[in-house]
Amino acid sequence: MQQRRLSIEYRVQHAEGRDAALERLLIRLPPAVVVTDRETDDPNPMRNYLRCLADPGDATHLCVLQDDAVVCADFHNRLVEAVEDKPDDLISLFVASLPYKTRIDFLRALKRRERWSPVYMNGITHVVGMVWPVAAAEAFVEWFPPAKPIPGTRAPYRSDDMVVGYWARITKRQIWATVPCLVEHPDDVPSVAQTDRGGDGLDRGRMAIHFADTY
Repeated sequence: MQQRRLSIEYRVQHAEGRDAALERLLIRLPPAVVVTDRETDDPNPMRNYLRCLADPGDATHLCVLQDDAVVCADFHNRLVEAVEDKPDDLISLFVASLPYKTRIDFLRALKRRERWSPVYMNGITHVVGMVWPVAAAEAFVEWFPPAKPIPGTRAPYRSDDMVVGYWARITKRQIWATVPCLVEHPDDVPSVAQTDRGGDGLDRGRMAIHFADTY
């Protein structure tokens, strides 16, 4: 059987009012679908993330990026290469500089000049930049909202990081991170759900551990 040709569709998770960051991102992207959440009086990243994963059309993969992300030089070609290497897996394009096991494994892989590092599934899963095989995206959208409460939190579930990480963990889907990160999160725009967090470029926990443009 002939393997289906890759077709990656870019989708940007955009919150109304963050237009300068969005324009910065789009400059380096191929044509992208911008999914804008206009409900600014009720910020809910999870709501808009689901919209980004819906209706994949003829795409084989969806690359979902937050509007305040920055992609590396030659991003599309590097992304295609990564997806060709792991076409059936969720791929994280961003790993934050947090002191957890994912960081340890990432730095070890970076030192060895390896291309992949596992995301520790009991830790934090960031969705700043994520590639979804369409089958996985459809399974996630069908699963949400979960039939049983997510331990340690209550509905309505607003944290896309938390929900995606929990789903991957209970469905035993290993997420792989590209080494180095193909996406940076400069921390120069406040968080959508927690507007008192970020925006000054000083929180290393919200920035890439090692961005490709500095590699």
